Amino acid sequence: MKNFILVLLLAFSLPAFAEGVNTAGYSEATPEATLKAIQKFFAKEFSEVKGDAFVDGSLNFSKGSREYNALMTARMHDDFDQPVGYPEAMAAGKKLWETPFANGKTFADCFPHGGKGAANDYPKVDPASGKVLTFEGALNKCLVSNGEKPLEYSDMKTMGALSVVARKLSDGARIKMEIKTDAEKAAFARGKALFYGRFGKAEQACANCHIQQASKVARTEELSPAIGQAAHFPVFRLDKVTDGLSLITLHQRYSGCQKNTLVEKPIKQGSDDSNDLEYFHTYISNGLPLKTGVFRK
Repeated sequence: MKNFILVLLLAFSLPAFAEGVNTAGYSEATPEATLKAIQKFFAKEFSEVKGDAFVDGSLNFSKGSREYNALMTARMHDDFDQPVGYPEAMAAGKKLWETPFANGKTFADCFPHGGKGAANDYPKVDPASGKVLTFEGALNKCLVSNGEKPLEYSDMKTMGALSVVARKLSDGARIKMEIKTDAEKAAFARGKALFYGRFGKAEQACANCHIQQASKVARTEELSPAIGQAAHFPVFRLDKVTDGLSLITLHQRYSGCQKNTLVEKPIKQGSDDSNDLEYFHTYISNGLPLKTGVFRK
């Protein structure tokens, strides 16, 4: 499919327009129908991309990106050639995960099986409040319940590092979200409204880039399909300042996307809006395997 340069128009405010982007999945009334419509759209658009390959995102559309990604991935696992930023982040996350709290307990005590597979239980809806609890939210809940201070969601040196190490304990597990209760349906609807909602004066939406324009080039990179995105965060990306790698969580990516399109007040990391968006975003990757801490350009 021929790529073209996608011009990102200016957006200046967060409030969404009444009508969202009318593309695959937008008009369907249920979570199941929404997922099927998006899957059908991508199956038609990208017949060469099958099943688990969607976790690789935009790598499916560029041989050069695949080759560069393979090189950087090899370096990340080479003890003699690791890019600056990667070993530091992994070591920091491991230390946070394993260091006992003041009461002697650790993060592993807060989750079944010592945290193995735990990330795949999130995001989920708290039946009492109706709010979405993400895995990072559960990590902070663990801290608070053990008398410790919660971490800042936007701090990649703490929450980001902890998240990537803790989530890697679930690598290979397949996303298995079910939406049955009224509270779960409401959370999905809120997240869906954010995903398809037009934000700012330019009326841009997540769905513009990651459904309608998936595989097209924005600046110098191919846009990845929405399916599979939630399965591989946090990711490591090139740091233009250090020439090493920096860690990016899913919520930081949400905020970054809106900043890149000049939204005046991007949704806050760890907020109800970000959590709702993650709930929808994760559901549409149902059935795909988790693959955390990968390199992405």
